[in-house]
Amino acid sequence: MGRELNMDTQRQNFWKEAIKKEAYVRLAWHEKYSAEFGRDSTEEKKLHRTKKLTEMVPKPPTRSLTLPVISYPKKKPTLAAINMVTARNSQDPNALLVEMRSVTPGVRNLLYHGFTKEGRGRYQYLQTRKLKKPEDKYEYPLTTSWEYGWRLDDVQKEFHAPQFGRSRIVRDTFFRRTGILYDPITA
Repeated sequence: MGRELNMDTQRQNFWKEAIKKEAYVRLAWHEKYSAEFGRDSTEEKKLHRTKKLTEMVPKPPTRSLTLPVISYPKKKPTLAAINMVTARNSQDPNALLVEMRSVTPGVRNLLYHGFTKEGRGRYQYLQTRKLKKPEDKYEYPLTTSWEYGWRLDDVQKEFHAPQFGRSRIVRDTFFRRTGILYDPITA
């Protein structure tokens, strides 16, 4: 039965009376027939039921299920590697972060002057760092998506636009009019 939205006082009173009547009928049935049809709630049946349920639950294994420990032989670092690491640590504490090149002192000092809310401090530092290309900040591309534009300036130096015409590099390299092979237009 759907809920009716146009409930006035008369309908609300009817609804309340119907709910009370239904509850009364249920209680009357329960008092009259609970001995015949009701559930037996004696303690013996409850204990029997819990015993059955606990027997159905699987027992945890008694032996431990730990994995064996595998020990690998340790590589001895070479003397040259040890000397290189100690030399780097003595010069610059950030030298072990080989992925990113160190920040210039002038840019690093931007961090300590002012607040982000004023547009200085960390905000100004990040804005300045954002202007640098990734290839200037990192030794090598960290993600595969960086490989597409890595060292793009070197390629652009080799490319020159034609002196007396338009460049058709897109059409000449991969545009196909009717099929797999490119059929140049001869006019």
